[in-house]
Amino acid sequence: MSWTVVVTVAGSMVGTLAGVLVGGFLTRRSQSQHWLKDTKAAAYRTLLREYARIEFDVRRAYLGTLPVTDVDWARWGGALTELSLVADEEVVTAITPVGDALVQMDAYVHAGHKNADEWARLLTTLVDAQVVFVNAARHSLDRAQPHLTLPIGGPLIPERDPASAHDSDPTPRPSQRANPRPS
Repeated sequence: MSWTVVVTVAGSMVGTLAGVLVGGFLTRRSQSQHWLKDTKAAAYRTLLREYARIEFDVRRAYLGTLPVTDVDWARWGGALTELSLVADEEVVTAITPVGDALVQMDAYVHAGHKNADEWARLLTTLVDAQVVFVNAARHSLDRAQPHLTLPIGGPLIPERDPASAHDSDPTPRPSQRANPRPS
């Protein structure tokens, strides 16, 4: 047997083995990235669902249709914990003001305040923070996703200036609703 044949066969075996190892590594990495993206999306969905629920409960407590002590924060906390397992730093940073705004709203309700202007300010702060979170989450899932400029869902915020709804300025503002709810 010639050395040329031995080197050729051995080289082919080493090349094949290296190809299998590299292919396995790349496949595993791709599957891991796909799993992480799916898991992030599920955590974001859960968090947004709990955001809507807790915001609605706090608003009902403000309106007096739910006892303030019945606002249940446990599922919100669970959603935050789930998010902390998979979220990027940008997403964690973006959700913090949402939680802070919800806590401020809850404290306002617990204090028994009923000032409509202050409540509207609290709602605006919450909605603005929610849009920032949604954009961070979208960016985390796909860097090519464009930013949303209008909030979708969340609390209905009364217009502060009725003339602003008929502005000629087409720039969307956070207080403009993409899907307003009837009063």
